[in-house]
Amino acid sequence: MVTLTRRRLLAGTAGLLVAGALHNLLPLSQAFAAPPLASAVNMPEHFLALSTQLTGIEQPDALLSQRLYSWLYQQFPQLDQQIDRLSTLLNQQQESEGAALLSLLASQPQPLRELYQALVSGWYLGVVGESKPQCIAFENIVSYALVRDSLTPPSYAPGEPNFWTQPPHKETGKNV
Repeated sequence: MVTLTRRRLLAGTAGLLVAGALHNLLPLSQAFAAPPLASAVNMPEHFLALSTQLTGIEQPDALLSQRLYSWLYQQFPQLDQQIDRLSTLLNQQQESEGAALLSLLASQPQPLRELYQALVSGWYLGVVGESKPQCIAFENIVSYALVRDSLTPPSYAPGEPNFWTQPPHKETGKNV
């Protein structure tokens, strides 16, 4: 049994005061919070239309759309105008694919080429940025969505993504 002495009472009180002061300086809710998405940034419809055109998916993932657009908004000063220009260029050259599309993009201004690369990389790889790459998505990227019916994303885990969030199946004792 621990006896309460004056020294222990003073040490405990001092510890509580220090913890309280630190809590006021750095609240735990902010210390462990994820960095906020640019929620003040409204995602325009032409961004979703261009994303649908690039990916071939009618309804791109909403969270990935918001993360990608937020990152692009910070990196490209005239993002909306560049999205319009890229969309117009791709609509004019709808038959261009593969090497023809890449050579067409090579003749465009650098910001437009960089926007195209960032969009494709963000949607298909979930990674944006060349000098400081950032992972903005993993399990909901387009390259996994296209093959979802036959493959799962690579992992060291034995099941599909987030399999541990579901309770395990009960054994019935019957051999299936």
